[in-house]
Amino acid sequence: MTSNKNKNFYKIILTLAVPIIIQNLITSSLNLVDNVMIGTLGENEIAAVGLANQYFFIFMMSMTGITGGTSIFLSQYYGKKDTKSIKNFMGITFVIGTIVASAFAILAFFTPVFVMKIFTKDTTVINLGVSYLRIVSLSYIFTIVTLTFSTALRSTGQASLPMAGSIIGILSNAGFNYIFIFGKLGLPAMGVRGAALGTTFSRLLEMLFVVTIIYAKNYSVKCKLNELLFTKHQFKNFMKTATPVIFNDIMWSLGISAYSIAYAKVGTNALASMQIAITINNLFNIFGTGLAAATAIIIGNKIGESKKDLAIEYTHKISKISVALGIIIGLTLILTSPLIVKLFNITCETKAIALTVLKIMAIITPLRFFNITMIIGAFRGGGDVNYAIFTELICVWGIAVPLSFIGATILHLNIIWVYMLVCFEEIVKLFFEIPRFKSNRWIKEVI
Repeated sequence: MTSNKNKNFYKIILTLAVPIIIQNLITSSLNLVDNVMIGTLGENEIAAVGLANQYFFIFMMSMTGITGGTSIFLSQYYGKKDTKSIKNFMGITFVIGTIVASAFAILAFFTPVFVMKIFTKDTTVINLGVSYLRIVSLSYIFTIVTLTFSTALRSTGQASLPMAGSIIGILSNAGFNYIFIFGKLGLPAMGVRGAALGTTFSRLLEMLFVVTIIYAKNYSVKCKLNELLFTKHQFKNFMKTATPVIFNDIMWSLGISAYSIAYAKVGTNALASMQIAITINNLFNIFGTGLAAATAIIIGNKIGESKKDLAIEYTHKISKISVALGIIIGLTLILTSPLIVKLFNITCETKAIALTVLKIMAIITPLRFFNITMIIGAFRGGGDVNYAIFTELICVWGIAVPLSFIGATILHLNIIWVYMLVCFEEIVKLFFEIPRFKSNRWIKEVI
């Protein structure tokens, strides 16, 4: 009996986590492709695209907050086999997501200088970033459509299609980037603007692919406009649970962007090093975030099925898996990062800094994976969103952000020490997570 239960557990994990990890890997690879190709142009270009993408990162975390809040409902409704409510909540996501995406796009398109000045005062970097931002802002609407359908598919155990869409996205992005950045097929070399065009076209293709397949093959999340209509009660219920998630993700992304501002105060050279290290590290972090996303869906499904004890048992197992996976990924990062850094056209000093930062990132990976699994997987998936927010915001805004600015502007530390101060938040999170996890008070039914 126990053997069958374990087999079922690992089957669920593999069915959900692997496609999500592959999709996230591909998405992160898309950003790596951007940075590697831009990296051949110079350090100013790397810094400009990196900072412009910080704005996109804030946008994406806003969208992730919205779809993350949706996922809590969809996974629990899927556990109850309530397809109608799933489509109603997709409608809520489309409405809120489109409004927020439009606001981000308008700001980036009409006031890109204002956006770039938030992150840096370097006029060269600002001018390059403006040309990138104005073009890539057009892709924001495509992104929310893809994310909404992908969230619905994942929450209902159909994670392979979003993965396939991401493959389309990364392949087309690499092709478009090559053509537009370097001026192939008779087109002029457009540099940073070419990277923006490549990213925009690839996100359009990804959206078209996912939507076309859903409707052509009659996936369960296929819906008519009238099926997306939702009630006032559903909207209130969504806002009550999802607003804290949205707020948390926005504040967390602003915190991460604040780190970039602190890094920029150390110098453009330091900022370029961090952008390279972060881009590479994000490629490895997706294993942790993918596992956490799968955990949230599994927990939600089991709560929806009224199997809370099984949800708790599964989460205990996944927490151990997260640490073991973090050790493996950390070692892999240490071994492969020297080869990846060589792809960038940067000075020896910048390479050396990036490699040192990557080693620190690798060492902290097991702890980071455990924290992600707790906050995004267990607490959010279990419906305990307020405690997840409390933990995240205290550690980011109460500890890491102040320490990063103190290190960069008051103590005048080098970038390696500034980053080490930022990492201190991962240790502090344990003191909030472990007691809550052991108490089982994070299991809540939201529907």
